[in-house]
This record gives sequence, structure tokens and C-alpha cells, in this order.
Amino acid sequence: MVKTTSMLPIRDCVFQTPGYTPGEQPQTNDYIKLNTNENPYPPPPEIFQDIQAELSKVRLYPDPVSTQLRQAAAKIFNVSSEQILAGNGSDDILNIALRTFVNPGETVAFLDLTYSLYETLTRVHGANLVTFPTNEHFQLDRPLICPEAKLIFLASPNPPVGQHLRRESLEETCEKATGIVLIDEAYVDFSPYNHLDFLTKYENVIISRTMSKSYSLAGMRVGFGIASRAIIEQMDKVRDSYNLDRIAQALATAALNSHPYFEQIWEKVCQTRERLMVSLKDLDFLGFDSDSNFVLASPQWISAADLYHQLKERKILVRYFNHPRITNYVRISIGTDEEIDRLLEAIKKIKYGG
Repeated sequence: MVKTTSMLPIRDCVFQTPGYTPGEQPQTNDYIKLNTNENPYPPPPEIFQDIQAELSKVRLYPDPVSTQLRQAAAKIFNVSSEQILAGNGSDDILNIALRTFVNPGETVAFLDLTYSLYETLTRVHGANLVTFPTNEHFQLDRPLICPEAKLIFLASPNPPVGQHLRRESLEETCEKATGIVLIDEAYVDFSPYNHLDFLTKYENVIISRTMSKSYSLAGMRVGFGIASRAIIEQMDKVRDSYNLDRIAQALATAALNSHPYFEQIWEKVCQTRERLMVSLKDLDFLGFDSDSNFVLASPQWISAADLYHQLKERKILVRYFNHPRITNYVRISIGTDEEIDRLLEAIKKIKYGG
């Protein structure tokens, strides 16, 4: 007899939590994929040169602490390698932080409109959650003050809008927090500034980064936690052993060593982003300036849900969130110039016919 779900010893906090919903991953290659904020450009071919050597060693465990990768990252972030924890994507860093600093039943705080995985991780962990409202522009116009919070998640730039949070609000949040403040910088390479200087100002701050977006390695799942040595030492106890495989470590290290190549890619993505925003405005969309590799925009002549479905029928995927505050918005990842041209042409045909 197969046990039903109600007969299994599932923790209540797990059973009652909806799972995280990722962006759609089509199973065919005939879609223009502008829904999951991947980099539209591949990494330089030379980073693949050393992969064959690593493939011949797959019977052996990888470096458990990703030494060469952390050393390469330390040069980019201008910190010591002891201040860096390598993770299986930055989502791994979020999970490690939660397990390191928050007991079940304690409190985690974040914004009312942000990366939805924060809520999923918090609920599955059995922690209490407190959400703080953003204003009508989806911005944090005052510090997030929550004395009971053992951990505060704040993304800057903050999805799905894609703008940096106000620096003054972030600074006061860090100053007054009694717990850890994790600033999620998944999209920061597409903006003019970051918050790495907070590490020298506030001993309770963790910066998380990912190589999925700006470094074109979403399929490798590599991220970093950057903090004081004392914080990283404790998080390292929680990290899964051998949490990054050989191929991921090798590719990510080579990508970091090709940093100038990616800087050119980031600039190109930003140029395409600005062109898309102007074009959407001309097509009667309302939107927000973006510090990310995506834009959030609201069509004024059709519902966002209808636009999403009609674009999908044309093999173009954008992201639609059934969230009450952004129910008439779509999020559009920045693709190549050719992909954005095809998107705009499809929108014109939907709007004007043809």
C-alpha cells in the first residue's frame, strides 16, 4: 500500500509551503527566451580549454573549499579569500545564511515585493517571516527596522523592478539591525555601483553574488557569500561538503580571470536595455528605470497576462507574475539586439495587427 501524503511524517512548515516557481524552461530550442534573466551572450571560448583535464578526474572529489575559485573572486571583490564562501549558486548562500543564523521559530524579514525564494526558504526552515512594504514606486523609502529579525534579506537591485534600493535606507537598516543583513547583489554588474564598501562599515553584513547573470554561467550554479572572516567561518560549517563540482569550479575560475571580456558584455547589455526602455515607452508602456539585465513594464492597451500569452504563442517568453501589486506588468530579460528587435516587432503586431 502506498502511503498518502497525509500519512507521511512531513513537517508542517514544508507541507504548507508552496514550492518556489522558477521561470519557464522550454524543452525545445525555438523560443526567444526573455523570462529568466540569463545572459544572452556566451562566455569566451578560451574558458573551456581546461575542462578536458577536469573531466579525466571526475572519479575524484573536487576541492571541498573551492580554493582557486575563491582566490580568483577575492581579486575581483578586493577582499581576502577567507572572506568568501563559494556556493552552488547564490541561492545556496541564502540557504546557508538562513541555516547558520536563524533557529526555527525565529524571525526573518524582507520586502513585500522582492525575490520570492526568500519566502519559500524562510517558511520551509520553519522561521517566522515579517514583510515590509515598499512605496508606490516599489522603493524602500525608509529603513527596514525589525529588532526581532535574526536575518534580513535585501536585494539591490531588487527584483522584479530591477532598481537599487536607496542607499541611505540600506545604511540605516544595517546600522540598526540586531541580526545579519544579507544584501543580494545578483544583478549588480549591470549597474554603476555596488555595496562592497558596507563590509568595512558594518560587521553584520553579507553580500551575495552569482555568476549566473553577468558571467553567463547560469547552467553551472556558482555563487558567493562575501563577509567578515568570522561570519564566513561559521557559514562554512553549514555548507554542504563538496558543494561545487570540478567543472563548475574550473569554468567559474576561468570566467573570473576573463573579467575584461565580461565588462564589455555588461556594457552591451546595458545599451540594449536602454534602447528597449525607449522603444517600450513609444509603444505605450509604463516602466521603471533599471539597474539590472531586465525591465519591468506595464502595457497600457492590453492586460499583461494577455500580452504574455500572445507573445508565448509567437515563441517569445517573458515573465508574468500573478502578484497583486504587479498584475499588469511583465518582466522582460535583456536579450541580444536581434532578440529584442523580434520582441518589439511582435509587440507591434499584437498592438496594431498584422
